[in-house]
Amino acid sequence: MDAPGFERLRRSSAASDAVRSIQRMIVDGRLRPGQRLPAERELSEMLGISRPTLRETIRSLVSLNILESRHGAGTFVSSLDTAALLEPLQFVMALNERTIDELFEARLLLEPALAALAARRAGGADVAAMRAALDGPDPVAADTELHRLIAEAAGNALLTTMLRTLATLGAQSRRLTAAAPGVLPRTAEEHAAIVDAIERGDADGARAAMTAHLERIAAVARESAAP
Repeated sequence: MDAPGFERLRRSSAASDAVRSIQRMIVDGRLRPGQRLPAERELSEMLGISRPTLRETIRSLVSLNILESRHGAGTFVSSLDTAALLEPLQFVMALNERTIDELFEARLLLEPALAALAARRAGGADVAAMRAALDGPDPVAADTELHRLIAEAAGNALLTTMLRTLATLGAQSRRLTAAAPGVLPRTAEEHAAIVDAIERGDADGARAAMTAHLERIAAVARESAAP
């Protein structure tokens, strides 16, 4: 396989420029998940930067889970899995009043709309999968799965990706609220009401049921995270 066309960079701020250049090549498809980068000497010459600067660049991208270094094998583009890419941002979502407010503000903007779209677009197989998720043995995993299935039934890949990002960042919130007394039975009832509305094709009802569910869970999360 021919090496992709790396752009030579200016020496000023070369490391940050190199980071952006490699990210751009991943976004436009010139570098793909799992692909091995050229050897250090070759890559530094392609980019027009020193080998120490290249090492700094690679360290930065490894810390972001965009690249991975394999001892004795070289440097590779990571799987670019959403959860892995968001790991460096997990500290942002350390639960406190501000981050909980921001998380649920985002969820309340996105998920009721997804539920309404799902009510308009979901087929029988979609609803059956949601019903199966309601009976999952792990409540936290079942919660995450149900919300994912609703997003997928909405039929908008971009919104589904946004929901996946919020779900990853909100994983700690889910674990915390699931442990609060009385939350799981009430959540199960609310989830069933959301799915019922989707099955009826009731977009307004699905939107309202999702909104009520998220507003209650947000209140529980704030209370659980309080010092």
